[in-house]
Amino acid sequence: MSIIAHSKMTFELNHENGALAHLAKIDDDIAKALKSYGPPPDRSEEPGFATLARTIIGQQISTKAAASVWKRMAEKKYNEEKFANQATITELRQVGLSERKAEYIKGLAKAIIDGDLDIGNLNQYQGDEITKKLTAIRGIGEWTADNYRLFVLADMDAWPFNDLALQEGAKILKQLSERPDGKTLKKMGEVWRPYRGAAALMLWHIYAQYHHKATIADI
Repeated sequence: MSIIAHSKMTFELNHENGALAHLAKIDDDIAKALKSYGPPPDRSEEPGFATLARTIIGQQISTKAAASVWKRMAEKKYNEEKFANQATITELRQVGLSERKAEYIKGLAKAIIDGDLDIGNLNQYQGDEITKKLTAIRGIGEWTADNYRLFVLADMDAWPFNDLALQEGAKILKQLSERPDGKTLKKMGEVWRPYRGAAALMLWHIYAQYHHKATIADI
């Protein structure tokens, strides 16, 4: 975990006038949740190819399956863009990737190496600009881009509203009769601007309390 990223997320969340303090002032339910569960843990991730590749691999498969594939990727050094780019689609499939995901991983590696995606300088841009640059790469959708903005760049307004665990967390927080869908959660998040990312971390934190062994890393 990056010490710099960790410090930034911790600071943005918890300083005197930080994101959580702001959310507690405008939302009584979040204020109560903070008293009950405390602040969410810092879940910062390292910037770069590996984090994006791991997120792509984890799409639509179980956490256990994704971890197994990632372990085999690392053994072959395909967790580094240089080696992922050099690998053939067949070689990438041999570590457990589907053909489509192998194409995504190889394409991402090539984009970084060729300079089409300057991943080290994304923090120079703001919000939607970052999303636009990331989603220009095949295989990266808004959910992946929003998670990268939040966990890597500590963007406190990133809002991955299509995440099912966030929707479950919102159901618990607001004592709703059913889980809000992505469209509904997107609207619900408007009141939390410009700290929707911090609200997301809080919703994951609440969700984890109701699913005893769950952590943000499992979601």
